[in-house]
Amino acid sequence: MQQYVNGRDVFLTPGTNGAVLSPGFFLPANPQAGAVDFIGNGSFSNYNALQAEIRRRLRSGVYFQANYTFSKGFTDFDGNDSNFSALLDLEKGTALEKKRITNDVTHIFRSNGVYELPFGPGKQWLQGGVASRLFGGWQLSGIFEARTGRPISFTSNRGTVNRQGRSARNTVTTSLSREELQDRTGLFFDPATGRPLFVDPSLIGPDGRGNPQMLQNPVAGQYGTLQLTPVSGPGFWNIDVSLIKRTKIKESWDLEFRAEVFNAFNHTNFNVSAENNDINSTTFGRLTTTFDPRILQFALKLKF
Repeated sequence: MQQYVNGRDVFLTPGTNGAVLSPGFFLPANPQAGAVDFIGNGSFSNYNALQAEIRRRLRSGVYFQANYTFSKGFTDFDGNDSNFSALLDLEKGTALEKKRITNDVTHIFRSNGVYELPFGPGKQWLQGGVASRLFGGWQLSGIFEARTGRPISFTSNRGTVNRQGRSARNTVTTSLSREELQDRTGLFFDPATGRPLFVDPSLIGPDGRGNPQMLQNPVAGQYGTLQLTPVSGPGFWNIDVSLIKRTKIKESWDLEFRAEVFNAFNHTNFNVSAENNDINSTTFGRLTTTFDPRILQFALKLKF
């Protein structure tokens, strides 16, 4: 049936015990309805960015390129068509669900370059003979990337609102401002164990849960004061290096040797997207997942 509610035409369907339900967020939740699911494709996402690049074309054996991106991406749902998430509020709809996209990174800087050693045919020195074959054809290249951290939400995992019979992800209540919370989020270490953390140890209580003086569960029926993804986790930087030697055997035959090192400095980068951000967990704030350590790769290719 159709009814005029709050200045809009809405379609209603009969529910349990004569209750009137509505899909999604077109009507306020009915307390007699219990858990009601409406699955639709009404979510959104948007992405905006400023991009800048400089490039030096290959000349005299030197090539260089660098770019910078300043961006922001928002959505009200991270997932795919095989799963769904219940709304926090059936009346307000997706307003409380708005958050940064999981892989949203505010600042990214990347650069790469190539340097060909000045030896061998067509180069400045050692253009012929055995020395040309030994020292010619060498190329050194590298890739550098640095970026700010990915977004983090602080959740209570308590079903204080529309969470009957569902997994909860309600945000927490805190007296800290967003700036104060960001100052306490990043890469820290437990002073007692040396364990890496994505929050300052002051945010963790003696039992491993969130410190209740700063992070509290919301009151039943209310939302946390923090929006989803209010701060960013630890940053990331990495350098990959390769050394290549190309030797011409005859006109249509070439031998290529490659030595490649990924994460050349074996720098530890933590993947905060996989960590536990539930303040009621005894493992809250711990960093346990990293990106790849140093990887060495060698190859010998015969091209003909």
